[in-house]
Amino acid sequence: MKPSQFRPFTGLSVCTSLLAWACLATAHAQETEIPLETQKKQIELDRQQLELDKKQLELQRKQLQIEESARKELQLKETEKAVTMKLEGDVVFDFGKADIKSKAEQTLDKVGTVIAQFPEGKVLIEGYTDSKGSQKVNLELSKRRAQAVKDWLVKQKGVAESVITTDGFGETKPVAPNTNPDGSDNPQGRQQNRRVEITVEKN
Repeated sequence: MKPSQFRPFTGLSVCTSLLAWACLATAHAQETEIPLETQKKQIELDRQQLELDKKQLELQRKQLQIEESARKELQLKETEKAVTMKLEGDVVFDFGKADIKSKAEQTLDKVGTVIAQFPEGKVLIEGYTDSKGSQKVNLELSKRRAQAVKDWLVKQKGVAESVITTDGFGETKPVAPNTNPDGSDNPQGRQQNRRVEITVEKN
């Protein structure tokens, strides 16, 4: 066979190789283009996620500030088994009364928020007074104040009535002296004794 007879096959081989190379080049270009587009989308998603993370951190920071403020206002203390809160009687009630002040509702709202964190918990509300007036009147007043706080939490915050127990101790459990050592009146001590204590048992 003469050499010239091989030329058509050689040309066909070259064309086939060129076509294969072109296809590979096109495929490679497409493969390169897709990841780049994907990277752009991923970068945008990452940017959006960073913005969300920043907003979330800011919300958490504000929430922590609110919680810290609430802890101080409620004189909140927490142990492994319970959370206790102490409300000054003068903040919640007028002197000698058991009707909740409208200004106290914001404070009680925070109490309800704390209670809601323990849906299986039991709540004990205790009322106390100072030593002004008779023991009988003070005992009755302390019980009515504890009941008033319970009624508000049930009605306004939706706390189940069945999980709340109330009691009153009048002037029998002071946390500060009602009088000074010389027998004179101690207004600051009496103010501390006029209080409502709320205990949430963790379950």
